[in-house]
Amino acid sequence: MKSRIFFLIMLTVLSVSHSSAFIFTQAVDEEALMSKVKQIDEFFSRFNLETGCNGNPIDSASITIDSIPSDSIMRFRNLASLLHIENFVNEKNEPDSLAWEFIGYVARNNKRIHYADTTWHAEAIASFLHSGKTYPIRIFLKTENVRDVIYKWVITDIDTPLISETDSINHSISIMPGAHSSSFITLPETINLNSREIESLFKKDYKPNRLAVFAWLVSSDKIKMKNVTNVKYHFTLDDYQFTVERIENDNTGNNGWLINEIHTETKQSRQ
Repeated sequence: MKSRIFFLIMLTVLSVSHSSAFIFTQAVDEEALMSKVKQIDEFFSRFNLETGCNGNPIDSASITIDSIPSDSIMRFRNLASLLHIENFVNEKNEPDSLAWEFIGYVARNNKRIHYADTTWHAEAIASFLHSGKTYPIRIFLKTENVRDVIYKWVITDIDTPLISETDSINHSISIMPGAHSSSFITLPETINLNSREIESLFKKDYKPNRLAVFAWLVSSDKIKMKNVTNVKYHFTLDDYQFTVERIENDNTGNNGWLINEIHTETKQSRQ
């Protein structure tokens, strides 16, 4: 109940209704700039209550992070300020139930996130050039320990229409059972004629490896990466998953790297 009451207060105090949307009330541009979550590292520090909503560190002679109760108003305020507000209120200006439930869970259980965690990964939306045509690609990355406290980003998977996974196999294409009797003399022709359905000639438990294909295309200069147009960060905290994206809202303090989606296995918030 405490979390819900506070969330309602936060939405009332920090935002006003305008054309069925919410914008934060900021008297001067400087205040909006201070409240903007400028870097993903700043998102981490605010989520963990290491800095306040204005980006200033919470560390003084009278107050420290550990001295603040996990379910304090300060923690709720910090978490609420990290929501892309427009995505988490309905037409009646009421908060999304899953959003405040998530905030309450994080606050009461003092959940924190860190760069070295295995419970988050990045998704870079980019494009590349192949045979004069531009293709979209999503590149998934995670942090990997090098040694001690040294980490790096590594590519774990890719998704692009150029490298698709085939669910159906054309069973009419095959290497004839008696091909060995002619020392597989027709094998090159069979492969060349079926180059676009080559997987039909592979063993039945074959699993395609998109990273291997991507590595070959890049190393053989058959594709050239262009630019990254967007980045998303996906987090998992127990039963909750949430996505952080860079939001650009003019003339509002609800800006920068914000939670744009929250969902669980049974419930999903609006995107």
